[in-house]
This record gives sequence, structure tokens and C-alpha cells, in this order.
Amino acid sequence: MGGIAGIIDRLQAERTVSLKEQLFHMLQAITHRGDEQAAGEMHICPTAALGCNRLLVTDGDKVPQPVTDEGERLAAVLDGRIFNYSALRQSLEGCGYVFRTEAEAELLLYGYREWGEDLPQRLEGMFAFLIYDREQHTFLAARDHIGIKPLYYVYDGACYFISSELKSLLPLKKNITTLSPGHYLTDHGVQQYFHLSASKVSEDVEVVKVSLREALTHAIERQLPSDQPFGVLFSGGIDSAIILHVARAKNREVVAFSTGFAGAADVEIARQYCREHNITHFVSQLTLEEMVQDLPQTVYYCEVFEPINIMDSCTVMPTFRLARAQGIKVVLCGDGSDELLAGYDLFQTYPDPQYLMDYRLNNEHRTDLQRIDRCSARYGIEARVPFFDKAFMEFAYSIPFDMKLRNAVHKWILREAFRDILPDYIVHRPKVRMPDGSGLQYQLLDFASKQQTNVDPSILAQLFMSPTDGAYFLEHYLKHGFPVPVDRYKKAGLDFSPHGYFDFITAVRQEHASEL
Repeated sequence: MGGIAGIIDRLQAERTVSLKEQLFHMLQAITHRGDEQAAGEMHICPTAALGCNRLLVTDGDKVPQPVTDEGERLAAVLDGRIFNYSALRQSLEGCGYVFRTEAEAELLLYGYREWGEDLPQRLEGMFAFLIYDREQHTFLAARDHIGIKPLYYVYDGACYFISSELKSLLPLKKNITTLSPGHYLTDHGVQQYFHLSASKVSEDVEVVKVSLREALTHAIERQLPSDQPFGVLFSGGIDSAIILHVARAKNREVVAFSTGFAGAADVEIARQYCREHNITHFVSQLTLEEMVQDLPQTVYYCEVFEPINIMDSCTVMPTFRLARAQGIKVVLCGDGSDELLAGYDLFQTYPDPQYLMDYRLNNEHRTDLQRIDRCSARYGIEARVPFFDKAFMEFAYSIPFDMKLRNAVHKWILREAFRDILPDYIVHRPKVRMPDGSGLQYQLLDFASKQQTNVDPSILAQLFMSPTDGAYFLEHYLKHGFPVPVDRYKKAGLDFSPHGYFDFITAVRQEHASEL
């Protein structure tokens, strides 16, 4: 993992700022994504500049980036992890390519030579990369199938500016485009290489239970580090409990991290499970005062403005800080299960659950996955999400819906598949939204609603916001120089209850009011 940036000069026009200087400033804006001793690495040629802030996680990460081939015709930078690296390397070696290092980025060079623009669809992992061909003056930038790793670009008619985060591109004062998941960019434009579609899955529940367990276990195991300590973000829910169980079966030294206010349900259940299974457990105890104090930096690093994203980011970011303080650089997270396996209450009432599932999955890269990426990158941690493993995702997506939601039980098939290895208080625990399970509830929203803001009313109207509904968060977002949003990515009735951000907030408010 790390932060990558690049400039592709198509017209070689006269410049007032050198490619090297401009790239330097782009990398400076995202130094937090890598380790200090591996920051600001560059490859400069007359028509392009590629750079990386490297996060040192595996032995392969010790190889400097950008990587180049022997004649420096090709150069590449990679953010993320390629989980089928060994299989692809073996295939390329069979074609005659000789690898000089263990760097996953080197595989991109030979993969591009051999497969060209077909390279992205052969990769399985979490990645964003940029390859430049100096001889042909062409490039290929790509992003993984679901958008676990971010990639943005600006094209000003002469140059492409590409980066892992928005903040690198803000000084250009140009329209910033998000490269969509499952897409790649060349000088000919954007092309889609991955489309999630359902395949035939058995209608026999017992067969699906076995297949689901095998597929998810494989997805988790292939993402476990083999040569260093790692952790699991553990909420006490079934998704993260499964990851923790499978991880511990492979490595007894795995540790768990939880977050919450004093007495939070998530923390208490996680603590019980870890105590029963003798798992080292660290807890980040939250306070509203610290959340408010950290809020401007949370907005800046996470590049978000919407209330739900802010609440979730403020809740989870301290957990990654705690993990880094414990010397952990890899953390596995349980995100993705609710979207793939109908974990949210809305799936029970929405008239077209398949549409809702597709909407949620297509939106992940700018909501939950963005939160995971930015919160972990803020503290130089590589966050992995096994539920979004490419193969498992395709399988889970294809499971008949009546196995996902049965007898009003969400993620029914997942609970049944792992029932025999998890305690009943985990298997039967219903979905609990992060603000509720962490104990945050309405505290941050109430604080924000009481703050005076100076956001242009026309912007609020465009985003269907009121001065008391998210304007405080939006003001911080705009103060950091981020572009005025044209839409909200969390929508009532699709991302949260049509009656409010969460039904529990309304219920808690009513209970609170009755006590006054």
C-alpha cells in the first residue's frame, strides 16, 4: 500500500513548473499514506513523472517505487495488494519474463507487456496503479473491481494528473474526476473491464452453506499476512467475528481492536468473545470532546462531508490510531457483508431489493470503502476487506435472495454457514449501526446542529440540506478547499431510514425528550 501520483504530459507544452516540482507537491499532500523513510520516490522523464509514498508492509514493499524495466521503457507505481500475485508471476515466468524482485509492482510491467489493456481484469486484489510506456508515450491507470483503493484524475487538455486522493489535485483548480471501480484510463479515455453479474448457484441450502463457508474462509486466508503481526477490526458482529475466528485458526497471535463510548454494546460483546477465546483485545474509548476536537482533521483526511460518513469516520479513525500505536500495519475489516448478503433493515421493506443491493455496491467506493481507506491511510495502515474479495463477492452476489433474508433474519445464510463455530450471542445478534453499537448515537449530530455556519444557502438547497442538517460538516469540508459537492452519496430510503438517519436516533430522541 501507499500513495501514488503521476503526470502524463501529452502535448509537451512549455511549462512554468517542472514535472518534478509539480509531482513533488502532489506527493507531499499524501505523505501520510506511506512511511517517512520511503516517501517522495519519483521517476522522471521528459514526457511523464510517476511517484510513490511507499508503505512498508511486506518484503516486496522494500523495493523502491516507481519500478522500471531494464531499459526504463516502462515505469509503474502501485497502491494496494495483488492477491493472485504468485499465480500471475508463475504464468509470466512461463512466458519467458525474468523477475528481478519480489515487488508486486514489477508484475505490472511484464503483465502490461504481455496482456496490454487486458491486465486489470486478470488481477485479483485491492489496487490502483499507473503504468507509463516511454517509447509509445501511452499510459494505463486502473482501479480494482469494487474500488477498495482510490484513484482520481484531472485532464486539462494537455496533461493528465493522477493521484490517490483529492487533496493532491486541489491546487490545479480543475474539475476532478473519480476513476470508477472496475475501470481503467488510457489516453483514449475510460473503459470498463469488470461488471458484477449473477451466475448460477445451487438452490440447495446445504450446498450453499458449505460453498459459502469455503469461499469466505479462502478469501480471508489469502489476505492474512504471513510474516508479521496483524489485527482485526472487531465490532462484536458476525462479520468481523468470522474474520477473527478464521484468522486465529491460522495465526494465534492475531489481535482484535474495538471502538466505542463507555459501556457501548459493540465493545462489551467484543470483550466477552475475546475473553472467552483468550484473544488480545484493545479498545479505543471514545469521547464527544475528542471527536469534536479532531473533527476538522477527520474531514480533511477522509475527504467527506455527509453526516453518516462523518459519524462513522469519527468513530473508526481512533481505532486505526490505536492499532498503529501497537505496531500493527495490517488490519482486516468486515465491511461488505451487509451489502452482499442483505444485512440492512432496508432490504426487508424496499420494493426492489436487487436494485437496492446494486445501488449499495456501486456506491461503496465513495462511502464505506472511502472511509476505510482514508481512516487507515491516515495512520499508515493497510486495511483489507475479505468480503470484497473478487471471487467471494461474485459468489455471494449470486446467492438466491431468499437465502440472504429469511423469516426476517438478515444474512440468514451466513449465520447458518458459521453457526457451529460461533457462540449464539454472535450468531443471533442483529445488525447494529455503527453510531448505535459504538454508543455515539445522536451526540455528534446534536452538537453539529447547534453550531452557527456560513454555508451558502444555495449550496445547502442543492444538496437538500438545512442549516441544522450537516451544514457544520459541509462547512469544514469546504474550508479545506474541496470542491462544492453536486450531490449527496448517502440518500434517505437507500442508505438510511426514510424517517431519519437511523430509526434508533428518532427513538432515542423521543426517549430523551420524555425524560425531560
